[in-house]
Amino acid sequence: MVKLSERKNIISRFTEWLDENFGFTKTILRPAPEYSLRNPSYWLGAIAVIAFFTAGIAGIILLQYYEPHPDTAWESVSRIITEVPYGNLIRNIHIYSAFSMIFVTFLHFMRNYFVVAYKRPRELMWIVGMLMGLATLMMGFTGYLLPWYALSYAAVGFGITIVKHLPQPLSGFLEYIISGYGTDVELLRRFYTFHTVLLPAVIIILLAIKLHIFEVHGITEPLSKDIPEEEKKLIPWFPNIFFYFVILVCVYLASILTASIIYPFGIHEKYIPGVVTIPMPEWYFMWTYAIAKTEFIEVLGETGFKIFIATLVIITLIFVFLPFIDKWKDKHPSQRPFFIAIGVWIVVQIFLMTYLAWVTAGSYIPSDVAILSIVIPTIIIFLAAYIYQLKLVKPPELVWEKFSKLKITKLEKRSPHPKEYIWTSLKFLLTMMCAGLSFRIIYGSLTKSLGFGWLIFGLALLTFSTIESFKVIYVADLKTGNVGRRLRSFERWVGVG
Repeated sequence: MVKLSERKNIISRFTEWLDENFGFTKTILRPAPEYSLRNPSYWLGAIAVIAFFTAGIAGIILLQYYEPHPDTAWESVSRIITEVPYGNLIRNIHIYSAFSMIFVTFLHFMRNYFVVAYKRPRELMWIVGMLMGLATLMMGFTGYLLPWYALSYAAVGFGITIVKHLPQPLSGFLEYIISGYGTDVELLRRFYTFHTVLLPAVIIILLAIKLHIFEVHGITEPLSKDIPEEEKKLIPWFPNIFFYFVILVCVYLASILTASIIYPFGIHEKYIPGVVTIPMPEWYFMWTYAIAKTEFIEVLGETGFKIFIATLVIITLIFVFLPFIDKWKDKHPSQRPFFIAIGVWIVVQIFLMTYLAWVTAGSYIPSDVAILSIVIPTIIIFLAAYIYQLKLVKPPELVWEKFSKLKITKLEKRSPHPKEYIWTSLKFLLTMMCAGLSFRIIYGSLTKSLGFGWLIFGLALLTFSTIESFKVIYVADLKTGNVGRRLRSFERWVGVG
């Protein structure tokens, strides 16, 4: 039986032999702090890279049997499943790796957002990462069409419809790049080229740029300042990080292999020209599909679709250039509750919209359901962020102190004129009438007796009447001090008073 000391000696000799032949210790790759090996979130990007190359290797094997033509694409996939040795296993490894790459990329994006990994000097690294994420989504989009399923063809048709609603000449240019002259043969061949050549090349180039920036600046420092000194010591890339990465690869491959064997993917119906199929994008695009098939977007027609596209483009651009938009200096989450709330809101909305798209397959999402799915989480999340800010951030001035400095407090130093009582009463009555009217308009919009435009007007009127009501109540407070007492009670309840 080999003793533990002898076993360690064998491992040491093996690592020395590897280093002697490959020169790992002379590499330019920088060492990493020990705490990065204790926190899996630091390795989400590495897992995404592992998934990319795993999907790529499996995809190269599948290419030997796949035929990129509308007449034979589905049949070639069927032969891979039924006739090629281990063909279905390789296909499942490819699909699971692609799905895990997209999912882990999203986790990596949200993690970097929450820990503010886009601040100087990592602005360019964030932008390159965002471009890699978009290229990853396009890899999934183009690969979805290749089996030539009826579902995938309908989903791609929905995507091309989005492109058609972009402003000219961008719309015509992108439509030609994607589908050529509009034939199925041209469409499939272009998607095949994008999926197997162009997009992988783009991702590899961007990955090389990002790795270079990463080696220059290193990993993002943790937000917590309480990390023990022994965990901050640098670990050499070889053999520590190298073997950690090897273990990560083995665990990932074991997980993908297990999923591919236990839960294999089937084959969907072949696309037949002329047969109408309900569009069903893959899970990572379902949330966009849910927004596009809400009733109020459909009612607005082309205008609604353009609003939907413009919203997606604006949100994407905001996140791409977030390093130049976010000027908040403090990085700790307790000092950034509203930035954290935005991130939580995005995650919640993506899950909610994906669920709505799934349960309403083949039909439109009712406007009232869509609006409530957006409004209710928004109120809960941002109200929680506001209370959290009051409890932990502790603004320098209490709400009542701000109110006490308003010019309106001059009313307390004199006896109000009787006309002021009358005017204040009339103004309050008018405000309550506006509030009641706004509720009636909103109710009518949700019950479909009024249009979507009336809903927007009703929400605006409700906001206006709420603000005016608070102003009237404050003016009517006069010398009673009731408003001040209630504000101070609220501040004590949330822990700032």
